[in-house]
Amino acid sequence: MNGTPTVASVIAADLAHYGARRCFGLLGTANFKVSHGLVAAGVELICARHECNAASMADAYAKATGELTLVSVHSGPGLTNALTGIGEAAKSRTPLVVLAGDVPNGAVKNNFYIEQADMVRAVGAVSERLHTVGSAREDTLRAVTRALRDRQTVVLSMPLDVQHAPLASNLPPLALPPASGRLHPDPQALKQLVEALAAAKRPLILGGRGAVIADAESALVALADRVGALLATSVCGHGLFAKNPWSVGISGGFSSPIADELIADSDLILAFGASLTQWTTKRGKLVAPGAMVAQVDIDGSKLGYQMPVQIAVHGDAKATAEALLEELGRRGVHSAGRRSNATRERIRAGDNHHYPWPDESSKDFIDPRTLSKAVDAILPEDRVVASDSGHFCGWVPRYLRVPSARASCLSHSFQSVGLGLASAIGLAVASPGKLAVLGTGDGGFLMSIADLETAIRLGLRLCILVYNDASYAAEVHYFRRQGFSVDIVQFPETDFAAIARGYGARAATVRTVADLDPLKAWVAEGAPGVFVVDGRINPALEADWHAEHFP
Repeated sequence: MNGTPTVASVIAADLAHYGARRCFGLLGTANFKVSHGLVAAGVELICARHECNAASMADAYAKATGELTLVSVHSGPGLTNALTGIGEAAKSRTPLVVLAGDVPNGAVKNNFYIEQADMVRAVGAVSERLHTVGSAREDTLRAVTRALRDRQTVVLSMPLDVQHAPLASNLPPLALPPASGRLHPDPQALKQLVEALAAAKRPLILGGRGAVIADAESALVALADRVGALLATSVCGHGLFAKNPWSVGISGGFSSPIADELIADSDLILAFGASLTQWTTKRGKLVAPGAMVAQVDIDGSKLGYQMPVQIAVHGDAKATAEALLEELGRRGVHSAGRRSNATRERIRAGDNHHYPWPDESSKDFIDPRTLSKAVDAILPEDRVVASDSGHFCGWVPRYLRVPSARASCLSHSFQSVGLGLASAIGLAVASPGKLAVLGTGDGGFLMSIADLETAIRLGLRLCILVYNDASYAAEVHYFRRQGFSVDIVQFPETDFAAIARGYGARAATVRTVADLDPLKAWVAEGAPGVFVVDGRINPALEADWHAEHFP
């Protein structure tokens, strides 16, 4: 629209200047003009069918790319609808800027009026605001800085009277403060780590999301090679060390049988950018009595927060690993640790794809492990994989392999059901041309299914694997053990294949491995568009990780 520039159009151009290339949103009157300004500034606007999904698309996209990523939502219900996705992003420390339209200053009788700041802080996000016309560009810069430099999810409230005010200015955008360098460890703490690694007979290096963000994989592999350490990841670090023969995969609830054995046999567990939650350690069961636990993290408040550690190092994962390598080399420390041909074979034979699970399929239902392995074998290896939350969720990282950590998005930080489809869309947008794969439960898919239209409209290549047991299975298994009737969390079967075809996707109902032939044909064609696998899984089978964690 021609005429005098408005605050909305100016800050939209500023956001593009700061590096924003994509904005995920759903438009209403309070965010229409700023979204229009973003498009005019060259930012791609990806319209979702629900605000929560828009936020989760952006969350996955930002994790995969590291870019300044935007979300645009209407005032009032536009923001409240997005809150669960915002909460997931905030708990994941995802750098996002949410542009939240707001009522004009003082319009407390407006139907859309809510206390936005209180609401977003309640889910762990940071609240910022366009206070005045004169401060709007500084306010925007502050929001972007906190997102990118502090790794925060920031909600920028944008009152309509400020947005629409004229702002005639020929001044360039304010300069984004330079990024700080890597945080190097304290020499004394580094010395403690060197001595611990030199003394360890069975060390394990554990990489988390912080190691992914720090691009520390190669340094951690080199460090492990020098001291003979085995490798593992947290759930959030899934995909680090992919295909490395000394990696046992995920540590914790979704671990393989051999991972449990070898992690619990470690005399030193050295975590880089991993929070060491109860999930990662199986409530401490994977930490042997007398084993030393060391933790390296850029966030000092995370050190020792989830469990006691003997060595705490405030530092960047890559910088610390490189400093350790240098000092170990200077001291001439080199060890084979547990590394041997026998250990390598134990890792391979005991991983999730080779360990012999009993197949509990029937003529009516397929074992979800059998289904997962079969789908993994059919799909191309070059893929990105997202997972929703729910009873089924451990089967996704266990069996649907990923080539790298940036190719994985497990929306589990808030443990909300229903974020998976949006995460898969965000991953797919971040990875043009690659096949995106989603593992989801029937409950979560029904919550988010409106955005199946978005995936098809965008022309994404997407395979959706629905673990369909016609229930909220986590509650079924947990409360049945306690003697409760569970019929209130069980439902008639939903025909997801029929629904998917109604949206314009291809689909198959799968009760046996032979029913996957249409998926094979789709892959043979190059896997175009969207394919939904309606997997009718055995409703009586409880995931081992669920039974263990929720006895």
